[in-house]
Amino acid sequence: MTYPVTVAWKEKPVMTAEPHDESDIRWPRNRVEFEALVNASKDKLVRHAFRRLGFFQEAEEVVQEVFTRMYANLDRPRAVTHVSAYLFRATTNACTDALRRRRFDSRPLELAVASEIADGSATASQRLAALEAWRETEKLIARLPRRHADVVRLRIFDELRFVEIAEVLGISLGTVKSRFRHGLEKLRRLLPAETERTHELP
Repeated sequence: MTYPVTVAWKEKPVMTAEPHDESDIRWPRNRVEFEALVNASKDKLVRHAFRRLGFFQEAEEVVQEVFTRMYANLDRPRAVTHVSAYLFRATTNACTDALRRRRFDSRPLELAVASEIADGSATASQRLAALEAWRETEKLIARLPRRHADVVRLRIFDELRFVEIAEVLGISLGTVKSRFRHGLEKLRRLLPAETERTHELP
């Protein structure tokens, strides 16, 4: 099927979160609603895919694929309670498929981020600052158990609500809240040690 809507990526997304309200998002019933959903969701989905793949271009292609499949099913009734969670779950699954198809070793994610600093509308200093902030945050989150880290990333980086995270990960709402709480508690314990270690460096 030919994709009927061109998704324009005006700039490569910076690794920062933006406030958003998903309460009014519903499954699109026509092309106009679909285009509105694409415009509202594409950047954060690309950021989400990028953190898993390490390449902006591949992340964009994955999200394009997700929207293409969604458009092909517009005429089918969908009992999707949270469209944002559906898109994040579909993007996560598409990233998993993309990683399986790879026949080469991917770059470390930090190197992939650094290679993008010279591009885009943001200044070099802004992108360097974004890279440094991402590096420090990710370094701490990476020290968490994966079950906690996944929830913390979806909440902090992707700004999903707890009920949406539950749908994305296929776990209960209570489990999401528990993992997020324990994740934050572990991060708070890690921060003093990390700060002290940094100050001791020559």
